[in-house]
Amino acid sequence: MILVVGGTGTIGSEVVRLLRESKVPLKALVRDAAKARELSARGVETVAGDLREPQTLPAALRGVDKVFVVTPLVPDQVRMRSALIAAAKAAGVKHFVMSTGIGAAPDSPVQIGRWHGENQKQVQESGMAWTFVQPGFFMQNLLMYAQSIRDKGEFYMPLGEGKVGWIDARDIAAVAARALTMPGHENRAYPVTGPQALSGSEVAAALSAAAGRAVHYVAITLQQAKQAMTGMGMPESLADAMNELYALAPPGHLAGVLDTVQTVTGRPARTFAEFAKDHAAAFRKA
Repeated sequence: MILVVGGTGTIGSEVVRLLRESKVPLKALVRDAAKARELSARGVETVAGDLREPQTLPAALRGVDKVFVVTPLVPDQVRMRSALIAAAKAAGVKHFVMSTGIGAAPDSPVQIGRWHGENQKQVQESGMAWTFVQPGFFMQNLLMYAQSIRDKGEFYMPLGEGKVGWIDARDIAAVAARALTMPGHENRAYPVTGPQALSGSEVAAALSAAAGRAVHYVAITLQQAKQAMTGMGMPESLADAMNELYALAPPGHLAGVLDTVQTVTGRPARTFAEFAKDHAAAFRKA
């Protein structure tokens, strides 16, 4: 039995879909009743639980052999994952699969990498087998700019002219699903990227082709990005952590391209053009 934690999110929902296709027993940890009903309607078994309420986890983990977890970027994400790791160990879970981030390590030069690294270290010291899927920037992040692209034909990011090895969340999920269902992936870290490193202008060109109209990339400053993030309600500490990642783009530190998706799943990672085509309706002007 596999417990999926974060099964209603961008990566987790695709992990659930792939596991159901493979017909492996699974259940999803859900704290929101509405989302539980949504999953149940799709034939997914759900169990109530909340990483912020550790006392709810032992019941959710009963009979579970493997865990997949992905958590959102929130101030207490380390504590949330720590609670799950401890509960999984106590419940006798054999294999713990976690989505973290490329370059994650306790001594990472960026805060988000250190947060992920702390939890990775906890899993490694737990005695459970582990697999870490470590993505960079998601292609799906561009969906946050869909309204601006539809209304103005523009999206705004503080990447300068730096290139990014954008990864489709569906490919992140495919790597995780393979680790959960096939032997040989225990105690492995899988940094994942897409097949190309693209500049903002190259991303805009792919979006233009999919949307059937001109889309432009507008480079903004880190301060402007912080103002936008905090203006949408993001805590300042998280906005600063995100800016540490954005700042890696201009020097070229996000431009690496790896063949991990091909190696693990047997098929190449999706290109940005494929992502843009699949989501073209989101970017087209009504």
